[in-house]
Amino acid sequence: MSRTKFLVGRSELDMQDNFYPEDLPSEWRFDYYSAMFKALSLPIDSDEDLLQIFEELEESDEEFELILSIDIEKFNDRKKLSTILLSLSEHKEHFTIYCEIEEEPSKEFMSALIGYNYCLKSLKPLDIKTNKVFAVNQHLYFNYVPVFYSAVVWDEKKIRSCLEEISEINSRTVLICKDAESETLNRIRIISELLGF
Repeated sequence: MSRTKFLVGRSELDMQDNFYPEDLPSEWRFDYYSAMFKALSLPIDSDEDLLQIFEELEESDEEFELILSIDIEKFNDRKKLSTILLSLSEHKEHFTIYCEIEEEPSKEFMSALIGYNYCLKSLKPLDIKTNKVFAVNQHLYFNYVPVFYSAVVWDEKKIRSCLEEISEINSRTVLICKDAESETLNRIRIISELLGF
């Protein structure tokens, strides 16, 4: 029996398609969004109130994955990385660090991630001692859950073929569609349910 489960979400909370009620206060966007979808990606240095989001995640029993993405320059700067991680350390069970990398990180950088959930994406195979999967032309190296991140909006045929390929991983999987609006996210969720995931 398949253990595949897709947690679908997007980057950022600013949806452009009238997703939020007009009178919804800005600080309630996350609460409204998380009632519909199961994942969200934000930059690790986001202007969003991460502490408020962490508090809401602590109080909720719902399954939800918060992905904090970090750009490669900050990831490769050990001092900056350590400072950023230290500022978030008391909430580390509530997020997964995501970074797109081009070469194998040093042992020093990997040691900075000890105790944190992470997923590293590469377009080429790397020798990183952790869980690894390959699907939809992405090599993912992770210690908690694989995070597939797409910067392009998929049509229904592409959604189906990608979901079927990723489902071979046979685990909980986060699927982030960068600029997808609510209609596309709902379509991905519905197709994954129709496929039995």
